[in-house]
Amino acid sequence: MKYVLKERIGTPLLFCGRKQEMELLLNWVNMIPIEMAKSRALLGRRKSGKSAIMQRLFNILWNQNGPVIPFYFEMQDYDQWLLTFADAYYRTFMSQYLSFKNRTLLAPSNSPWKFEQLIRMATEIGDKSILEDIHSFQKCLVTENIDQSMKWAFDAPGNFAGNNNISVLVMIDEIQYMTKHIYRDKDCQFLIRNLPGAYHSLVESKIAPMLVSGSYVGWMVQMMREMFVGGRLKYTEIPSKLTPVEGLEAVYRYAEFYQLDITDETAVALNQLTQSDPFYIASLLRSDWVERDFSSVEGLIKTLDYEIKNRKGELFGTWSEYIFSTIKEVNDQYAKQILLYLSKERHKECTRTEISNHLEGKLSNGQLEEKLRTLEYGDLITKGVSNFRYSGIPDDILDLIFRELYQEEIEQVKPDISKELHDKVAALEKEKKSLRGALNELKGRLLELIIYREINQARKQGKPITNFQNRLRPMTHRQNLESMEAILTACGASQFQTVWMNYSLSLPQTTVVELDVLARGSDTSSCWALVFEIKNRDEKHHPTLIEAQNFVNKIESVKQQLAEMNKPIKFICPVYLSATGFESSIEQWLHEQGVLTADLDTWEIN
Repeated sequence: MKYVLKERIGTPLLFCGRKQEMELLLNWVNMIPIEMAKSRALLGRRKSGKSAIMQRLFNILWNQNGPVIPFYFEMQDYDQWLLTFADAYYRTFMSQYLSFKNRTLLAPSNSPWKFEQLIRMATEIGDKSILEDIHSFQKCLVTENIDQSMKWAFDAPGNFAGNNNISVLVMIDEIQYMTKHIYRDKDCQFLIRNLPGAYHSLVESKIAPMLVSGSYVGWMVQMMREMFVGGRLKYTEIPSKLTPVEGLEAVYRYAEFYQLDITDETAVALNQLTQSDPFYIASLLRSDWVERDFSSVEGLIKTLDYEIKNRKGELFGTWSEYIFSTIKEVNDQYAKQILLYLSKERHKECTRTEISNHLEGKLSNGQLEEKLRTLEYGDLITKGVSNFRYSGIPDDILDLIFRELYQEEIEQVKPDISKELHDKVAALEKEKKSLRGALNELKGRLLELIIYREINQARKQGKPITNFQNRLRPMTHRQNLESMEAILTACGASQFQTVWMNYSLSLPQTTVVELDVLARGSDTSSCWALVFEIKNRDEKHHPTLIEAQNFVNKIESVKQQLAEMNKPIKFICPVYLSATGFESSIEQWLHEQGVLTADLDTWEIN
């Protein structure tokens, strides 16, 4: 897949998990061409992965080259003149629109092209409507017609969709910044607080629906109530945490990317202590602390303890921005007491009465409600099942950082972060009997990780996969074995330069295909690939014929992708690994299609 829009996450391999969120959005996108998609808002705090999801969605749609043209615009948190903003917005849309039409990569910085380049590209494809639209917009800019420029820019995606019988997905990242950083005058003196309201009618478009995001959930919700009344945007929460399995995958991927040696026990402990938060995982593994150590659980605890207390570090910096900005709004000891109380009780909802009693009734109902509203607006607490109940953010790292900042001031007791981290690991050992037990449980649910790590280890050593041929299930029909013998021999002797897990393969005019594990290799004269489909089910739920057929279809997509390398294909070796085996008829069919099979017992023979 071509990553035409440079993703902020960096190398695409660092995009981990988010299967549920991506599946939801891709299914939603499929409703756009039939004009059934309702505009959405992705809500989640900073560093929760919203931008990564939107940018990956852009790249998937661009590669599909289908009926939906993606447009991604990121709002910046600095002051701008409305005319300058309209110019950047319009050129960004036109750059991405022409990139899609011309199949041309965008600038590495994601910066929009200048008008001269846009005109040149429109001329190359002979599209007079684009040229006319650009010239008309330029006239608005030259005459400094602010309102018309803004309307022309905002309307552009919908106008092009309607005039060309296509669909456009309008993605605006961090839309809430429109309320604080866009000014009507060039000197940036007169703030336009309700600019998102300009999308009031556009958000209901069925040919150019919107997908917007916001990092300050309370701020976003209030803005949407005021400027997108009537439920025009459907809320979609983006949790900051991955599933435990996805989190462990992230630990291993990031550790490999940063070239760190990490033990399995340390990986599980890190995943547990960070609650499978990919931002925390990445921040910790790229710690600049000179004594950082991930070779043992003890080293991990010392490193995490340092990063929680390090005021120049990423963990502290992210949460302190939320904490300081919100505390500044209320600016008194009661807000800190409320936060500390709810943080300690973050796994349950507390009533306003309970909070008031904790404060010994020193605030009136009105004063308490106002402070709770401000803290919720700043994303430091959440509202419960009713307006009478509140709870702290269920985030252990936030709790530690906040108590490191304020517990001594409020309760005259300094928290012992190191001891608390040790206690958490001890509790994990007691619950699972050992970190190894926890690891085995997670690995049992993530066979892709076992296969990926082993092939990747062989890649780093510059060796073929150990004992490859003997780790497959036998073929009962001699003719199938004979037809696959050359591929078996070649694959067992070949090295692979790149290995991916959960690889998204996208070809023009096709849906995205996900491969559980893909390994590729090449030399000056040819290229080759090893592809795994992996199922981990009990004996009563073996792979079905439809699932087997889907995998065979995926192999054709891999063949098309390899053909783009403009080298002869030496071999494509497909392996279907079902942990508990196969029904005989399904396995026989796979062998007839040239697909090798394996189960957990055969594969683990080294």
